[in-house]
Parts: sequence; C-alpha cells; structure tokens
Amino acid sequence: MYPTLYTQQTSMGEVPYNTWGLMITLAFLVAALTAQARAPRVGIDPDKLVGIYVAAIVSGLLGARLLHFLMATPEEFFRDPMVYFKIWQGGFAFYGGLILASGVAMWMARRRGLDVFKVADLLSPVVMLGLAFGRIGCFSAGCCHGMEVPLPADASRLFSAAFEQAHGQLYLSGQFPWVYEMTRHGVGHNNVVVLPTQLYETVACLVIFAITSFAWRHRRFDGQVMAMMLILYSLWRPFNESLRGDDVRGTGYLGFLTTSQLISIPVFLVGVVFLVMGLRRGLRPERPFDPDDEAMA
Repeated sequence: MYPTLYTQQTSMGEVPYNTWGLMITLAFLVAALTAQARAPRVGIDPDKLVGIYVAAIVSGLLGARLLHFLMATPEEFFRDPMVYFKIWQGGFAFYGGLILASGVAMWMARRRGLDVFKVADLLSPVVMLGLAFGRIGCFSAGCCHGMEVPLPADASRLFSAAFEQAHGQLYLSGQFPWVYEMTRHGVGHNNVVVLPTQLYETVACLVIFAITSFAWRHRRFDGQVMAMMLILYSLWRPFNESLRGDDVRGTGYLGFLTTSQLISIPVFLVGVVFLVMGLRRGLRPERPFDPDDEAMA
C-alpha cells in the first residue's frame, strides 16, 4: 500500500527508506520494551534479557529468511547464495524465525541461569505483539496479501482518488469480510482487489497478545502462556493461509497444504505437550525482582 516512506538523494543515487523496515524495527522495539517492563514482576533481572533479545532478533531474521528460500524459491538461493543476506529485498517466513529464535532464546536463558519456562512465558505474548506490527509492514509493502476477490457493490473508498492513483486503496463494505485492498506498486499482486490478510493477522495477533497477557498474570503453571500462544496461533494461521493469494508461500504439501499450514500441525502438538507437562510441573515460586537485593548479594 505504501512501501516507501521517502527517498533520499545521495552521491550513490537514490536511497529508499521502506515502511516495512520501520515496522519491523518498531516490532522488535515494542516487544523488547514490553518484556523489560514485565520481567521484574516474576523475579527476572531485565538486564539479563538484553543479550537474549539481540540474539533472538538476529536468529529470528536468519531463520525467517532461511525458511522463505526453502519453501518458496530454493532455486534462487542455490543460484546465488549471497541473496540470503540481502534482507532489504524482503522475503521472510514467520515460522522460520519463531523456531530458530525460540531455540536460541531458551538456550541463552539456560546459560544465564534463568528459568527457561518463566522466560518463555514472559516472551510469548510479546512475540504476538511484535508480529502484529510486522504484519502492518507487510501490508505497507504489498506482500502476504489475500486472494483476488470481486469488489462488492456497496464498497466505499477510504482514501482519496489522488492517494489511490499513487499508492492504492482500502475499501470498506457492509459485507463480510468488510475490508478489501488494492495496491499499486507493492511486491505482490498490483492493481487488483485482494483480501487484506495482513490486517486480519494484525487483529488476530493483538487478540492473542491480550489473551496470553491476561493468562500470564493469572497463570497456574510455568509454560502455560507459551503453550497457549503456540496453540492459538497454530489454529489461526492455517485459516488465514486459506485466504492468502500471494505467490511465495510454498504449496502442494500432501496435495493441498502450504508450508505454514503444514508447520502449524507440529506447532499445535508441541503446544499441547507443553500444556500437559506444565499441568504436572506446576508454578515454581517467584517474587518481584529487586535490584537492591542483587547489589547486596
């Protein structure tokens, strides 16, 4: 919809500043600040989490980039492996980032002497918050959009004719699903009406963030919030995938599944396993973190 915020003229030529990059930066920043604010409530020194954030961000981007090439365009990667590092060109798959970043974060938490499940419960809601911001970036870039659909007769334009001519349009309708999208210069399908699945996912992730944040404040066992996040997202993602219409998702598994729909199956099962294990484990004692106690120790 609005992939480039502005373009700067330099001696090397035009340098574009992309909306996607801004939203991804905001996603990591908001997620980290939220986790930092919540950490002391469960006895975690927030200073010990900073390195985990950095490692999770880097590994998340690398994992998301890797899964994108494995599921969508492996021939491009094998033709020019250096394209993997050209992250400004886009091409990320959330599940790849989630899997690799989760493994790295849990490993680092253990190395730093932190309770792995308490850290996982702390970070799980903010992952959904970050993804909500990230999907707004996808919407701005015109990627990860839905299938082409006819525009309802009662649809009304949200933006002016001048904005539509330059960037695209959002249409509002009284018929489900109420919102439709048309992009002019995005990285996906242009000049056609599609379902804005990026915005659907933003709303869904904010709902999951709210649910898991409430559960975090009232959890009954360690690992409960992480399990809930995995289960809720793995139930939502296959539905949203069924509405997608972009060309780089990886399809054809078992004859009808996309890559993310296929990965959602083990993610759901892992969430159920952690739920069952956590019920037996219970909630380890915790008290608010006091930096004065650390100084005295």
